[in-house]
Amino acid sequence: MTFATWPVLWVAMLCPFAVAGLYLYDRWRRGQLVRYLGELPVIGRVIGSASPGRRLAKTILAGLGLALVVFALARPQIAGTRRVELRGLDLVVAVDVSKSMRVDDVVPDRLERARELAGKLIAKLPGDRIGPVVFAGAAAHFPLTEDRDVAAHFFGDLGPADLPPGSNLAEVFRVARCMLRPDLYDDLGCAKIGRRGHGGDPMPGESLDPKDKPSDEVVQAPQTERGKAIAIFTDGGDADADALREVATARELGIAVFVVGFGTPAGGVVHEIDEDGKATAQVKHARDGQVVVSKRDDAGMKALAAAGGDEDRYFVAPERGELDPAPIVAALHEVDRGLATKRVAEQRDIYQPFLFAGFMLLVIEVAIATRRRRRFPEEP
Repeated sequence: MTFATWPVLWVAMLCPFAVAGLYLYDRWRRGQLVRYLGELPVIGRVIGSASPGRRLAKTILAGLGLALVVFALARPQIAGTRRVELRGLDLVVAVDVSKSMRVDDVVPDRLERARELAGKLIAKLPGDRIGPVVFAGAAAHFPLTEDRDVAAHFFGDLGPADLPPGSNLAEVFRVARCMLRPDLYDDLGCAKIGRRGHGGDPMPGESLDPKDKPSDEVVQAPQTERGKAIAIFTDGGDADADALREVATARELGIAVFVVGFGTPAGGVVHEIDEDGKATAQVKHARDGQVVVSKRDDAGMKALAAAGGDEDRYFVAPERGELDPAPIVAALHEVDRGLATKRVAEQRDIYQPFLFAGFMLLVIEVAIATRRRRRFPEEP
């Protein structure tokens, strides 16, 4: 048993002693006053109906009742679990961080716009689990999480300088479906992305004891199937046979695929990047010496959305102005979200019985008189 307000518990422990002290003082003071009034035999007949036993009983009841009421104010609690039902979606949000995403044909550039829209999208999906992914020539991912701040910050932690050059769409779709279907890990060829590492292990000094976990920590994973979707933010890439095959596989597994395009049809010049992943003044050249120009590949991204089952799941991010995730959110809400259940650890208040018992003892104490019923109280 724990207490929400420990200091009040000490007050509850002191209540019986305080009441006992008042009782002893009252008894001493009454005896002193009786001796001042006159001869003890005469005073004894006058106060013959007084009952010291009843007064003592009233003191005990008052002390216990007051102690129980204050004990209830300390809010005693016990550990318990609560079953929660959630209609949720497991969503992988993948942001392209290749060099072409640093093209500034949109303001400030494609990558910053993609990060901003991804953050706004995550904020609009309460109850969903988010799996953030960044990709270029390879993909880096974070496990599915309900912590929106962690998911949003992941996109800003990695950039073009942290991953191999290129834009491997097949790889990001393979990683995404492996994240969404860990139950088919061995059947999907997911060995390259690795199983769970040591990221969830306790830090030095932390306890593995379940009772030391935070009160809102999930103690049991969701038991029923959740809806699954992939939203990829990119300016396009090689929508080759491998990428289309990965999208088709995701569709067969019941994973909805959404594509969001960034940039302009006219495109812009691709620059080299520095160690921080920022675009430099140096222009990127192809092997034949030509300046590399990147354009938004609408045709390729529509083909990916079509391979996922619906060409209308391709969205074009605004080139200027405010980014509104509402169309994407509306499309995601059309996906079968499923009903997931989980059990959450919590501390339950159990002060009610103590409060009731305390009040009842105080009521009984008030109902008890301090004098006995005698027909002739003055008789010895």
